[in-house]
Amino acid sequence: MPIIRHAHSFDDHFTRIPNHWVRDKRLSLSAIGLITQLMSHSPGWVISQESLAQANNIGRDAMRTILKELMDSGYLIRSGKRARNAAGHLTSYTYTTAEPTLAEPTLAEPTLAEPTLDEPTHKKNILKEEQVKEENHKETVRSDFQEFWDSYPRKLDKGKAKRAFESALNRASNEEILNGVISYRADPNRIEEYTKYPATWLNADAWANGSLPYDPRIDKQRTQAEQDNLKKEWGNK
Repeated sequence: MPIIRHAHSFDDHFTRIPNHWVRDKRLSLSAIGLITQLMSHSPGWVISQESLAQANNIGRDAMRTILKELMDSGYLIRSGKRARNAAGHLTSYTYTTAEPTLAEPTLAEPTLAEPTLDEPTHKKNILKEEQVKEENHKETVRSDFQEFWDSYPRKLDKGKAKRAFESALNRASNEEILNGVISYRADPNRIEEYTKYPATWLNADAWANGSLPYDPRIDKQRTQAEQDNLKKEWGNK
């Protein structure tokens, strides 16, 4: 999963990062540390998620949590679709650093002689940020589900499948689910007529099942498919 350090307006020959980035109360110390580390490199620098996790001595799940936190707050933007390798297989998303829409905090403290009305405005800003965050999250889920739906080999009960998909995201990442779908679709022992409904597959956490066991019925299915192809060939002659 590549993470790209994008060019920003305050770049120079040394590390620069706005004060309100490192003071953003929405971010954990881990997220502040990671975005600071990413910004210490030159524009165009690329590193994989796995290498970044190893360099910081943390696990894959912990790194995903931090990346999601930065993405939800606008510091990272995820590509709309996963990249493909030279063989055409899906690999991972690309994350690019970004400048979040965030007003720089006022550092001066109000005095008793000079009352301030900033608090209501501050609350409105927080509410707006939360709304933007929620919309971004919904759009990400919609995009991820559509990719799942396009990849699943049996398209039935889309509404149930979407609800099951949203629930499944609480138990696994989108990448884990999609990788499981791709493996299930390509499994040589999967019988088309016995393919699970997408909601059933999701509710069973089937992305973690691995390869299907051999089923004798698959031979009958292949024989029937061969006979059907022969009939088509003879019919076209």
